[in-house]
Amino acid sequence: MSAKLSRRDFLRGAAGATAAATLAPVAGAVAASAPQQDEIVLNMWNFATNRFEWMGNFIEELWAPAYPNVTVNVEITPHNDLWPKLHAVFAGGSGIPDIVDVGTGRLGQFMHDPDNEPFIPVDDRLGDQLNDLTIVSGTKTWTVRDQIFGIGNEVNPVLLYYRHDLFDEMGLDAEAPGTWQEFVDQLGPAVRDTGAGLFPIGTANWSDFFIQYHQAGGQFFDTEGNVLVHEDPLAVEVLAWQKAQLDSGIYVEQGAGVAQYALMNEDAYVTIWGAPWYQGFMKQRAPELAGKWKMRFLPVWAEGGHLTVPRGGTGMCITAASAIPDTAWDFIREANLTVEGSLLAFRRMNLFPSYKPAWDEEVLYRTDDYFSGQKPAEFIATAAEAMAPAIIDNYWSLLIDSLARIAVQGVMLEGADPATALTDAVDDFEFNK
Repeated sequence: MSAKLSRRDFLRGAAGATAAATLAPVAGAVAASAPQQDEIVLNMWNFATNRFEWMGNFIEELWAPAYPNVTVNVEITPHNDLWPKLHAVFAGGSGIPDIVDVGTGRLGQFMHDPDNEPFIPVDDRLGDQLNDLTIVSGTKTWTVRDQIFGIGNEVNPVLLYYRHDLFDEMGLDAEAPGTWQEFVDQLGPAVRDTGAGLFPIGTANWSDFFIQYHQAGGQFFDTEGNVLVHEDPLAVEVLAWQKAQLDSGIYVEQGAGVAQYALMNEDAYVTIWGAPWYQGFMKQRAPELAGKWKMRFLPVWAEGGHLTVPRGGTGMCITAASAIPDTAWDFIREANLTVEGSLLAFRRMNLFPSYKPAWDEEVLYRTDDYFSGQKPAEFIATAAEAMAPAIIDNYWSLLIDSLARIAVQGVMLEGADPATALTDAVDDFEFNK
């Protein structure tokens, strides 16, 4: 279902949109350096309500005044519905947009045939500006066969958020533990004795397992596309360790979707991890907890391990069917590779830019009352330089589906043996590949 939104309706309703919606066309123009007088229509698809809002702001405030003869249509479709919708239009050859917001790990499912790729590489257009991006967040997960197909605007190192007010009441120092084992040993029993959980763990998704496994040094794939996780003792160790914390009551069930925020508001857990974009959701869905949170870097799995890992991200990609790829690139560049576009995304969505020339802007280093006067950017900038790069294979989305259904749920909810569950998950992946 699609519906046209007026500008006023868009601003009122974008944050709560759950069905596909279309942002009303807004006039813009092609690049001032090569002006074109013809009217142009640029179509873009995305899936995230916060990015939908950012696009409306960007088009109105930055794009339209400088680019007066391009009409931009932005259509939002729920995340899980977007990918089959894209497959359908690519197969049918019509109705294909010019730009698509592609989430981390989603590009590969469209790129199995190197002679018939539905997106175009942007390496030549990007040129030396590649040096202005943090590679892990800016281009890494949209790189296939050593070519860049998308630009991401957000640096997403995972940080740990903790309820300093509750830790103070318990007389505990949440900053003290240096490793994950120290984290559960030093903080877990006392927190559990209060009736709360130290940390909420996802029992039906792949991401919490991957964050800790990847931080410990693991990869799902190697650079040749071979699956590694079922043959890696580290994967078994991490998954078994997470299950043990859940069984002990030190970790608690996270809850799916908005349920996790209900638990957050009920003080059901006292720490949680998340990328910078998660801070925005915390503010939206747990506003009364403002001033009760602080942030710190993650504990490490072992001494000398990775400080953090990236989590999530969205890249703008140009379709091969677009008749206006230069205009599409102008749009991507202005949104992602300028200080103004990057800072607008930060102001609207609390996203720390992957475009490094914006890092010197004072506005990034503001204090945040929600996080008790800390400066989130100081943590993010440090962590951004210490992220463990992930190898995102073309079959990533298929593998994580198998891992979530068979390995994580099997171990966490059904008590399956971790080694067996991981092997079964990879067997399922190979069968469906």
